[in-house]
Amino acid sequence: MKVLVLICIILHCSIDFIESTGFDEDYINLIMENAWKTNEKMTNFTAEPRSLKDFFYCNTFVSTSPRPTNVHALRPNDIEYIGAVGDSLTAANGAKASTILGLIEECRGVSWSMGGERPDLSESITLPNIIKKFNPNLYGASTGSGGSTSVNAVFNMARPGETSFEMLAQAKNLVYKMKQTSGINFSQGWKLVTMFVGGNDLCKACRDSKYTAANYMKNIRAALDYLKANLPRTLVNLVVSLDVSGIEILTGLTCRNMQKTFCDCGLSSSFRPSLLSFTQEIQQQTEDLIHSGVYDTSEDFTVVAHPFMKNMRPPTKPDGSGDYSYFAPDCFHFSIKGHEAAAVELWNSMLTPVGKKSDKWASLNQAIRCPSSDSPFIFTNKNSPNILKNLLKNY
Repeated sequence: MKVLVLICIILHCSIDFIESTGFDEDYINLIMENAWKTNEKMTNFTAEPRSLKDFFYCNTFVSTSPRPTNVHALRPNDIEYIGAVGDSLTAANGAKASTILGLIEECRGVSWSMGGERPDLSESITLPNIIKKFNPNLYGASTGSGGSTSVNAVFNMARPGETSFEMLAQAKNLVYKMKQTSGINFSQGWKLVTMFVGGNDLCKACRDSKYTAANYMKNIRAALDYLKANLPRTLVNLVVSLDVSGIEILTGLTCRNMQKTFCDCGLSSSFRPSLLSFTQEIQQQTEDLIHSGVYDTSEDFTVVAHPFMKNMRPPTKPDGSGDYSYFAPDCFHFSIKGHEAAAVELWNSMLTPVGKKSDKWASLNQAIRCPSSDSPFIFTNKNSPNILKNLLKNY
């Protein structure tokens, strides 16, 4: 009885917070309906973070050469500020959750592309923590939990439930916040911004006709155009959208109830052909846009497409069953372990030439790539051809 009373108090005090999230009302209602499980540990979803103590061997010597003036000569240690726009996968909803109610928490401090809660890489694998090995003064990573306007968010503008239609607004918020932050060298400091969105567009496509490939591309381009015009000295990581139909691999009553509420389109057999077509269109058109060179017309801005989410499928155990340890209790959002795996994938993609980047999670335990004296730069459309030519000479 005491447990039930405590849960009721928690739920009552959480109403205002819950209503401030960007999730659909049906999704929130389902969380509330299942909230009685908050006193039960869901062991399937308890994941130990990976450890990099034994396989981070990069030489982190910082070059004494001056700050580059060309984005295609940008090294990891040159990055001074980090930011992101996106949805709940970047806000890290439910990353620490072991119960349904925990899905509401935005655990930004452990976000794969923006987490900076635990500054040591051996404690938390995130993109900012990897970069901090090369530049300990990196600024912008999130800590703790909170919404996009919280102090903890810093330059993580991602909001749960948002789609490509909100990316321009998030881009504007990011530029505004960077400009308003004291101590920021806005005009000269090099910035790394990660954009990852599309899951919610796909999950809503069977119920709302506005979610089309044409609108997705229009929205993404508007956000990128704004960043190009208003955020100097910036490299944008554009992570190509994932295929949400992969959630069917993760089964079970709780999984299915949650999945049917927030992504019924991903489970609909009748909509499957249309969903697959929509997914492939936005994936291909995203890569075509970035590879067209439209964002390679200046020396202080570029966009790089990272396709490692394209053909991602939930990892499986040796017996072929889904490995739930990479996911939150809704079987969609990443657990801390999932965020760490995604962080390594993004970093490794940044250090892989365009044209050689993986379109799937090659290995969830792969080692971290390191910059070398032959290729010290983050790979872009413009600097990749030279590296590829050198690689071909060796064969």
